[in-house]
Amino acid sequence: MSARRMVAVGFIFLLACAGWWILGAATTVRSTEFSRRLGAQVERLWGTPLVQEAPALAVQIPGSEQVRWLMPSRNDIKVELRADYRKKGLIWYPTYTCSFDGTYTIANAEDVAQKVRLHFKFPAEEATYDGFAAAVDGQALLAPVDTREGIGEIVELAPGESREFRVAYRTRGLRDWRYRMDPHVGRVRNLNLVARTDFKAIDYTEGSLSPMSAEQAADGMTLAWNASDLITREDIGVVIPERLNPGPLTSRITYFAPVCLVFFFILVATIAVLYGIDIHPMHYLFVAAGFFAFHLLLSYMVGLVNIHVAFVVAAVVSVTLVTSYLAAALRGRLPWKVAVAGQVFFLVLFSYSFFLKGVTGLTVAIGSVVTLAVLMKVTARVDWNEVFARAGRGARPAPTPPPLPAVPAAKAGPDGML
Repeated sequence: MSARRMVAVGFIFLLACAGWWILGAATTVRSTEFSRRLGAQVERLWGTPLVQEAPALAVQIPGSEQVRWLMPSRNDIKVELRADYRKKGLIWYPTYTCSFDGTYTIANAEDVAQKVRLHFKFPAEEATYDGFAAAVDGQALLAPVDTREGIGEIVELAPGESREFRVAYRTRGLRDWRYRMDPHVGRVRNLNLVARTDFKAIDYTEGSLSPMSAEQAADGMTLAWNASDLITREDIGVVIPERLNPGPLTSRITYFAPVCLVFFFILVATIAVLYGIDIHPMHYLFVAAGFFAFHLLLSYMVGLVNIHVAFVVAAVVSVTLVTSYLAAALRGRLPWKVAVAGQVFFLVLFSYSFFLKGVTGLTVAIGSVVTLAVLMKVTARVDWNEVFARAGRGARPAPTPPPLPAVPAAKAGPDGML
């Protein structure tokens, strides 16, 4: 390949990079716009991250306005979290349903009767609560409820008496669920919190307590936090696993496209050297367009169909376009099986590695090393001096055709006639 053709191929590559940058930016803007605009709608329709606080217990000190904070002598809590994803635009939101059932034992260890002020705060002020129940020793509290203010109740306890406060509800949340100890006491006694999930990809909120046990169940996990006397200011939190978001994923695949194309260009150039095929820069232009078709289809199909279906359709279309074009343009001189394998490896496999969280870099690194090893092996015996000399000779002008033979002159007859 002459220097002029190399410059032309380089310009084509930069032109393709510009196209991918524009497409990736457009997909990112679409995803960000949907996330910002529709995220608020999801929170209004479905709910926000839930933070359930332990009930606050206080006893007023006689003769003053100060209070003394108490803690339940026992905390038995059962939580069930079920993922129920919602899709808006190009984003899947990790929404879930929460069933909460907590029983708190309030004990009077004093020698005198006490009036304990109980306050229970709802995990989200604007949320909707179904199957709500609140009771003290089985007697339901039927007073009006304001989710912004919570529940307030005065529990009278005789000396040495214990009473149970139970609260249960079903509601919906987003992203994560937290349980927060009473910040007034910073301590919890006889904690027994069991959370059951219908998902196994468990993660915990930042700075939260890890469970004392985590066991797999039939359809999820059973997490348990148990402590006899725990002093902590950390929360207990579970993160709802996120589904694969098509918008951000497609953007990352699009921005990575130039790496796939440069590998394929190297493959085509190597084939041209080994097989002595004259590949024009226009061929490289249409190959780049075939690669671009993959990302263009993928970017606009993910909003309509499943991302895996969109990926397969876009890959089949792109591979068919590039392979059939090279086979027709080069009149069968290009080994089409090698071209198919190269595009599947560099475009399809490298792009699909983005679906596998945490292994994209490793996949690309291994693919690069394997490609280098193959190219080194197949070109080890190539005389590069001859290759570049042949490229230089290819730029010389066409030879001048030989002159036509002279036509002999006709002789005149005796009468002067030819």
